[in-house]
Amino acid sequence: MSARTKSGERDTVLIVDDSPVNLGVVVEHLEEHGYEVLVALGGYEALERAAFAVPDLILLDVMMPDLDGHETCRRLKLRKGTRDIPVIFMTALNDVDSKIAAFDAGGIDYVSKPFQVEELLARVRTHIALRRAHVSLDAQKTQLEAEIKARQSAEVALRDSEQRHRRLFETAGDGILVIDCEHGTVIDANARCAAMFGIEVGTLKGKSFATLPPFKYANAGYAALSALREEGEMKWEDWSWADPDGTLVSVEVIGSTYHVGGRPLAQCTFRDIRERKEADARIRHLALHDALTGLPNRTMLADRLTVAIAHARRDRNQVALLLLDLDHFKHVNDSLGHFVGDELLEKVSMRLRGVLRDGDTAARLGGDEFVVAAELSGPADAEALAERIIAALEPAFSIAGRELHIGASIGISLYPGDGDSPAALLQAADTAMYQVKKKGRGTHRLFSRDLSMAAERWHILSHDLHGACARGEFELHFQPQVLLETGMITGLEALLRWHHPTQGLIAPGLFIPLLEEHGQMVEVGRWVLGMACAQAAAWQAAGLAPVRIAVNLSSQQFYRGDIVAVVADALERSGLAPQWLELELTESITLDDTERTLRIMRDLKGLGVALSLDDFGTGWSSLGYLRRFPLDRIKIDRSFIRDLVNDAGTAAIVYSILDLARQLNLDCVAEGVETAEQLELLRHKSCPVMQGFLFSQGLNTADTTELLTARTSMMALQS
Repeated sequence: MSARTKSGERDTVLIVDDSPVNLGVVVEHLEEHGYEVLVALGGYEALERAAFAVPDLILLDVMMPDLDGHETCRRLKLRKGTRDIPVIFMTALNDVDSKIAAFDAGGIDYVSKPFQVEELLARVRTHIALRRAHVSLDAQKTQLEAEIKARQSAEVALRDSEQRHRRLFETAGDGILVIDCEHGTVIDANARCAAMFGIEVGTLKGKSFATLPPFKYANAGYAALSALREEGEMKWEDWSWADPDGTLVSVEVIGSTYHVGGRPLAQCTFRDIRERKEADARIRHLALHDALTGLPNRTMLADRLTVAIAHARRDRNQVALLLLDLDHFKHVNDSLGHFVGDELLEKVSMRLRGVLRDGDTAARLGGDEFVVAAELSGPADAEALAERIIAALEPAFSIAGRELHIGASIGISLYPGDGDSPAALLQAADTAMYQVKKKGRGTHRLFSRDLSMAAERWHILSHDLHGACARGEFELHFQPQVLLETGMITGLEALLRWHHPTQGLIAPGLFIPLLEEHGQMVEVGRWVLGMACAQAAAWQAAGLAPVRIAVNLSSQQFYRGDIVAVVADALERSGLAPQWLELELTESITLDDTERTLRIMRDLKGLGVALSLDDFGTGWSSLGYLRRFPLDRIKIDRSFIRDLVNDAGTAAIVYSILDLARQLNLDCVAEGVETAEQLELLRHKSCPVMQGFLFSQGLNTADTTELLTARTSMMALQS
């Protein structure tokens, strides 16, 4: 008998024996006769391999060190996936009790050691054949039972089928038309289809498909019939016609053919897609327009600006970009509420539209920032447009019974002189607008190269930054992180500050990029870690209640230095317990989704410190990392919190992040909370922790100590 099944696959035999000699003999002979042979050296391994491979037969030794053959067989018979596999025991025991025990355990046969090869092969062939026959009989039995059951229910199904089909056909929300493909005539139609065509159902039947009102123009009916006859199907994704009262009907048409008694029929389904098209149009509009004002958003602005630059390049013309920032809008929003602020923004957008020409673009970037792009002949025209905008905003706005005055600071950049891309023009206009706000607001300014004097300062600071750490010019400030429910401080973020010997306090946004550019973040980051841990330990040693200290890690620190050793050293030198240290990772680290990144994170977690993802939501791929990386919390970027009150889309993003964090069991910190309205919305959505100027700005060590002392005293009173 062949060791192959009808499909050509080899029969599989699992041999379970802890003796290499026995295994070698049996495997050799079985493989010579065409069997696929699997091997297990003990009972537990046999259970795993049998469950995974499901062999056709098992040769099972009785005497094994871990789990004897009898127990192994009993367990095989208890499992659904292996209970039907025939088991032949291999044993050197010849007493009757042993053989009876083998059968009681579920074995079907046994062979005695030492083996008689022909006997072994004969028993293997016989039991595999029996196994095949048993499986075949079971399959035939199952099939026969199914056929009997099917025949019993066929009569009932046939009676119900026509009624059910007819009901579905008549009540379907789509129009359905059944056509005789050979003669091109209508066999049947439902009421919905008749209503779409403006014809009575009875009148439809028997009519020529090609002469129906929607199909008789431009030979559409003949085209549809041709496709159904030749290809067996047709699909028109968007097909329209006007009904008798002039209303435009838009449908998706899907047709397919089938045969009934040798007669070729086709069913065409007409789905009304007018609502879907309107929804698609609304979605496209929302994707490209600001939800509050209806003006183009940043995406649409970039597209229109790119087109305007291309036209200006072709026509040797210029494009002006005006960046507007409303003066004192934050005061209006904070004092009168965001509903008044929103209405003010809407009315500002209306006045902007009134000033511009048809070809100009006004857009809202977010908050109180607007942009105007216009093809003009030169700087004078751009400045004239800025003056018209300022004049248009000068009259008071009447909102909620109040007369509000709002001005604008406008920065102007021009293509090609100030940049050749939307991003470059926006940057130049932003630089000019910053100078306007710095000099007194309410006016406009063209970008000029003298505004690039900041580059000279950049060069000076780059030079002075070398050695600043060694000279003791750096210090740490600490910004509290607060529980929204209780107002208690739950953590402190360590913030690096630079006291320049001549220029005073330098903004972190200016010198941090310099540290990274000159490769000094590894050295300075090591100092920050050491100082932060030492200060946290000192506060605890002074009897203050422990508080978590958060330290930012740059990608340079993470990859270019031995960060795990640096963190371990900072903890050891300071004596700070690792649970009081949190490391904030930037997305530039998590975007490098490699095994190296994962290994470093796991090693850091192995020290016992916490990991958080800073500025969450600003990158396109952050969501993918929340499950992959061993994070403890995420920090919602301040840019989202800034627009939380005024922008419904931004609010939706923040709420989604909070829900996602809860589902993944991650803590969540909202950064940059500055107003009571922001706080109330975050509290309403159960944001656990906040950080921002509303509670406190970054404080020096002395002020932080005073704050923590008050916290410790309050905790003592509460206890």
